[in-house]
Amino acid sequence: MMKRRELRLVLLLILALPAGAVGGCSGGDDSSSDDSGPPNVPFQPFLEEFNGGLAGWRLTAHVPTHQMGAGNPLPSMEVGASTAQATGGLSIRTFNVSNGLIVEADVYWQPPSGGATAEPQFWIGLSDEDDPTGIPGVAAGMWVDDAEVLHFQVNGADIGETAAPSSGTWHRFTTTIRPDRVVEFRVDNVLLRTGGSLDSWYLVRAIEACGIGYPERPIFDNVAARLP
Repeated sequence: MMKRRELRLVLLLILALPAGAVGGCSGGDDSSSDDSGPPNVPFQPFLEEFNGGLAGWRLTAHVPTHQMGAGNPLPSMEVGASTAQATGGLSIRTFNVSNGLIVEADVYWQPPSGGATAEPQFWIGLSDEDDPTGIPGVAAGMWVDDAEVLHFQVNGADIGETAAPSSGTWHRFTTTIRPDRVVEFRVDNVLLRTGGSLDSWYLVRAIEACGIGYPERPIFDNVAARLP
């Protein structure tokens, strides 16, 4: 009889405990953890050295070359084609520039030879379009045209120009979109121009790296993005 009373008391005590307390390590669902949504993820710097091929890019119809024999260091992405049409692409990853953004890349180019069917030119920066159409121009970045003129572009339009850096060697092209959306342009860490104001239409964009040229074909390496 005493044992029954003791058993009944134990059962009453168990029923009085809060749900989930029995066992100490409940595997039950905690719906409150889903209400807050995913945690805020800090900005992750981007660096494309092309060691994994061109898988991180949405490419133009005329596909650029994953160049295994050249780079800074090799491999790299070689643009231009015998069709005289642009090749290159947009990074699959997009970037929110609300807090500013630095876009940079190492680029190698050569002047055209006597037998060139397409004189070299290239552009690198924040994309002004959602598709890699191959049309020269970026929302914020630089374009070297076939007359060896360096164009500074904001919102897809020139805000100034100067002579392109010397050919036949690597140069680092850096575009800084400041948090106030004013844009700074540097080549080899030398500030060449400050101006323009990036339109709010371009606050979330991919990086565009494209070019034209044959047989002299521009080469991109170390395409990067980070906060100012």
